[in-house]
Amino acid sequence: MTTATALVPETGFIRWRSVHAIWWRHLLALSRVWQVALTWFVIEPAVVLLAVALGIGQLVGEMEGFGTYAMFVAPGIVIGTAMFHAIFECSWSTFERIGQSYYETALTAPVTIHEIVFAELLFAVTRALISTVAVAGFAIAFGWIPLSALPGLMLVSVGVGTVFGGIGLLFAALSPSMHALSLVFTLVATPLYFFSGTFFPISVLPDWLQPVAWIAPLTPLVELARGMALADLGWVHVYCGLYVLGLTALLYPLAVRLMRRRLMK
Repeated sequence: MTTATALVPETGFIRWRSVHAIWWRHLLALSRVWQVALTWFVIEPAVVLLAVALGIGQLVGEMEGFGTYAMFVAPGIVIGTAMFHAIFECSWSTFERIGQSYYETALTAPVTIHEIVFAELLFAVTRALISTVAVAGFAIAFGWIPLSALPGLMLVSVGVGTVFGGIGLLFAALSPSMHALSLVFTLVATPLYFFSGTFFPISVLPDWLQPVAWIAPLTPLVELARGMALADLGWVHVYCGLYVLGLTALLYPLAVRLMRRRLMK
């Protein structure tokens, strides 16, 4: 396990210069593999969107209150893809940086654990935003999402980055090995992708499973995205927004605490 001793006292105060340095390093690293990243951000989700919208959509047809099945499913796929990017960045990538002693080196500079966690979440938001623009742009081209909904979807993707970036950091801080870290996908990301209202309304689930689906962290984000795409926002979306803010407020200090325990002597 990597350990380090911070040279800057932890005050909880975030300095933008320190955060920006870490964020910029991650962005440069991503830009150097942009050809491969193109498949993550565009090609793979576009194939999923096309297959579901044009394949399953032909069987389902119109959905009352939502239009075509493609219009129903597109916002969920946009947000679900952003979730995978955010949780991957803050789990696998963060775990690798722990193993490579990146944070041990960073902590010898004027950087604190708070700033490291904040920077990781900021880059998770960045990846979620890139993914949202790429996949939503594809859906907009096919007429499944209106162009006017893009700013709202980007706002929702900020919530995706903070919530699932925070969850990813918890796994990175607690996982003893890369093999154990795979549980973040098998136990969290994949079940949420399929049972948070992305591909079908939660109302079609068994009665006992619906409350579980509604408290899942992806569900409020999918509901917000669909409300943005359909320009149909109500009180339920206010509750969804408050739930996302509450999750963020809970996950951030917990991530700071666990990352400090993982990194510090």
